[in-house]
Amino acid sequence: MKKRKRKKNNGRKFFSTVFVGTYISFLFFLYLFATRITPWDVDYFINGVSQHASQLVLTIKTEKAAFDAKREAAALAKALAAEKKAAEEKESSKKTKKEESKKETEETTLHSDTIDLVYYSQNDSRWRTEFYGGDNIIGVFGCGPTTLAMVVSSLTENEVTPEITAKWAFDNGHFCNNSGSYHSIIPKGAQNYGLVSKSLKNPTKETIIQELSGGKLVVVLMDRGLFTSQGHFIILRGVTPNGKVLIADSQSPENSKQPWDIQTILDEAKYSASSGGPFWSIEKAS
Repeated sequence: MKKRKRKKNNGRKFFSTVFVGTYISFLFFLYLFATRITPWDVDYFINGVSQHASQLVLTIKTEKAAFDAKREAAALAKALAAEKKAAEEKESSKKTKKEESKKETEETTLHSDTIDLVYYSQNDSRWRTEFYGGDNIIGVFGCGPTTLAMVVSSLTENEVTPEITAKWAFDNGHFCNNSGSYHSIIPKGAQNYGLVSKSLKNPTKETIIQELSGGKLVVVLMDRGLFTSQGHFIILRGVTPNGKVLIADSQSPENSKQPWDIQTILDEAKYSASSGGPFWSIEKAS
């Protein structure tokens, strides 16, 4: 019993000793902490934190500026790329139009045994939307000026295009609003450009062939039929070996490239035409 009691007392002493030692150590630590940390240490700590905060803010600002610069550079690059693409598309469009215009120009000569005719289409992009008179455009109402331009360009040294003859016709009273041209545009237009125009009264096949074989051009005003639904000028420009006629139709390059039976022309001509029509034989002045 005495041994057990002694052991129990020894344990209490041990724990008391440890507790006291720990407590003393803690107090000593507090003392050291209180005596070692000075106001200078506090200021140093605050200044250090402030410097770190300032550095952090500066870093954030720098990174943001770099990001903004990168974003602006990307936007500029995108804008330059779009501008370059637009310029390339514009240049490509110009090239295409130029090629089309060149193609149209290369296809303006129609050949026959007696004359090479300068062909113009009313629907040529160079003048189809040009105004003939009022709100009438050449592409719809300009068969008269276009036909006259073909005749003049083929029989003289002058290269006269449809917008030029349209202006002349309008200025000289040959424009007919919403109907195209007065029939006088052909004989008066030929005279204006130094050509000789002769009216063919009720011509026959033989008459047509004789005129064309002599290197003349015959302008015909067509009535409703294969060539028009109202009224339309065409040119007879040559004769084939088998006796058919070659024509120039300002509304149809296809019609202009195939031979036609003379009787079809005679049957569909508009015999109610004025100014000596519907057939006018035109040649160079001697």
